[in-house]
Amino acid sequence: MPKFTINHDSSHSAPEAYKKIKEFLANDLDIRKFDPKLKCDFTDGTMSCKMNGSQFKADMNVAAAGNGSKVSVTVDLPLMLTPFKGKVQETLERKLAKYLG
Repeated sequence: MPKFTINHDSSHSAPEAYKKIKEFLANDLDIRKFDPKLKCDFTDGTMSCKMNGSQFKADMNVAAAGNGSKVSVTVDLPLMLTPFKGKVQETLERKLAKYLG
């Protein structure tokens, strides 16, 4: 399965960024267009999330970085969905920028 990673730097503190990511994954419908069966398992202690669906899997981590935070999302796409990699990547980058500034 092809993997790719998206890194996003945010001026928000790590706990605040993690809270915003949880809100995004719970409420935003654009990401659900790619996989309506997406389930998110959050681990608050490590500020991470494992996303599992029928179409793809992803791991998200939030870490403190200077005065802000760094969000890292590693997406694992099945070979059949490789042509949609650009669209998935673009959507995630756009949504991280929207929710985390």
